[in-house]
Amino acid sequence: MEQKSGGQFVQDMLISGDDGGNIIFEAVVFLEQAYIKRKARVKALPGINRFLMEIKAFDMEKDSVQAVVSGHGEILSVQYKETYVKDAPQQDLQNLESKKNELKKQKNVLIQEQEIRKKQTGFLDSISAFSEAEIPKQIKTQFPDIKSLESILEFLGKNYENLGRQSHELENGINDIDKDIDLIETQLKQFKKSGQTVQKFIEVLFNSSEENDIGIEISYSAANASWEPVYKIDVLPDLSDAVITMFAKIEQNTGENWENTSLSISNAVPVKTTALPDLKTWYISQWSSEPVSDDAMLGAAMRTPVEDKDLIDETLFFDMDEPREEAEFVHAEGINLPISFEYRLPQQVNLDSGQGETLVPIFTKKTDCEFFIYAIPQKDPLAYLVCQINADKEMLAGRLNIHFGGRFVGTTLISDKRPGEEMMLSLGADRGVKISREKIRDKKTETFFGMVDRLSVARELGYKIIIENLKDEPVRICLLDSIPVSKTDRIQIKGVEIDTKPTEIDYNSHTGVMLWDFMAEAKSTHEINIKFFVKHPKNSPPLGL
Repeated sequence: MEQKSGGQFVQDMLISGDDGGNIIFEAVVFLEQAYIKRKARVKALPGINRFLMEIKAFDMEKDSVQAVVSGHGEILSVQYKETYVKDAPQQDLQNLESKKNELKKQKNVLIQEQEIRKKQTGFLDSISAFSEAEIPKQIKTQFPDIKSLESILEFLGKNYENLGRQSHELENGINDIDKDIDLIETQLKQFKKSGQTVQKFIEVLFNSSEENDIGIEISYSAANASWEPVYKIDVLPDLSDAVITMFAKIEQNTGENWENTSLSISNAVPVKTTALPDLKTWYISQWSSEPVSDDAMLGAAMRTPVEDKDLIDETLFFDMDEPREEAEFVHAEGINLPISFEYRLPQQVNLDSGQGETLVPIFTKKTDCEFFIYAIPQKDPLAYLVCQINADKEMLAGRLNIHFGGRFVGTTLISDKRPGEEMMLSLGADRGVKISREKIRDKKTETFFGMVDRLSVARELGYKIIIENLKDEPVRICLLDSIPVSKTDRIQIKGVEIDTKPTEIDYNSHTGVMLWDFMAEAKSTHEINIKFFVKHPKNSPPLGL
């Protein structure tokens, strides 16, 4: 701390951010920024005291500055200040440059080792090539016997394998160093951009009624901090239970290190505008040009949202062990605010600016999960085991890592869901259920329901879907299929016949899409037959059929 006196203030004190008197003790990370709290303990003299608490954030919101003083007296003003100095602190820059140079040295060593491995591989290549080349008679020797030949082949095989593995490890090491160098260069750019000739302070003017020890707390919003949810779901092999764990992936590059700091995360969205949105009159007019399709006129705002695509490859599960008792993750304290949720971590954290991503657990809870087989044989011949859960208001959009019976299955993405909205998670392909879809009829004729039209073609199409439950227990099947829908009156679809009535028609408001939801008994086979006629101009076959 640097203390001066005289002038209009009885005390003019600089509370540096480099010493222990001015520390960050709390941080709340939002989706795009962080709310920082600093504190200091100082002695106030009777009269007006000026305290300058230094901050080192690269980019902060000046209007967000606040201060609280605990002591005898009153606060006169709180405001953000900048001071230009001739010799700004360069220690951070020097440390970053030194670290960058050290990483470059490590990279050069790895590159040299990589060159050595290439030469060693080249030597082995020359031995292999020499054995295949035609040797002049004057240097030709007796061909090695089988035992010697096996030794040579074993030598080449082992060394090729070792060199390949070492080269791969060296390549990974070089890539990791390149990532670290890129991160340091980003930090250096931000240091230069922020201007190290400027020192930033929050000025607190305090009129003390007496000499006393006071506590000062300041708060402000800093940019370059963010978090996003990452989920993990564990499903037991016997499908008796499912547990969801939410993690927060935090990244902060504010320019300030958070050491022994109480950390919270919030899903609140900061207000970006001062005015509420307004709705104007909705005018429509007739196009003077050729009419466009309904989809084009409606535009992106009215189109059906794209459903989450399952990113999980088919997986087989063998001999799954019964799960053992595990240590649980610590839980963050949930705080339900009027417009958001906030989670406060139970332990203090250390997050240095620019150190990369940090993953911390937020909550773990059991969830009601309904399991069934989900299949769309028109698109995919596999039958997928699906866990269906209901989203709650705490769940945000994010990555979901799926574990089944203690094994990692894969990763998918979940979008924002309204509370109570259903969400389906794929656990992989289930080999215990086989589903096939076959075209059994495709016949052309000029007669359409007894009428002859020489300019048109009528096609009779038929499909057979077979569902086989190979399991020893019944399973619920949810199967989707569809019939074509015409976008023009020049193409007609008629005579639709389905021998097994679907549970729902126009499923999820998709015209022509049908859902069959039923229980398939153990060792049973079910069959669905679909037939329809399509009439179209003879010289203009329909697209998508």
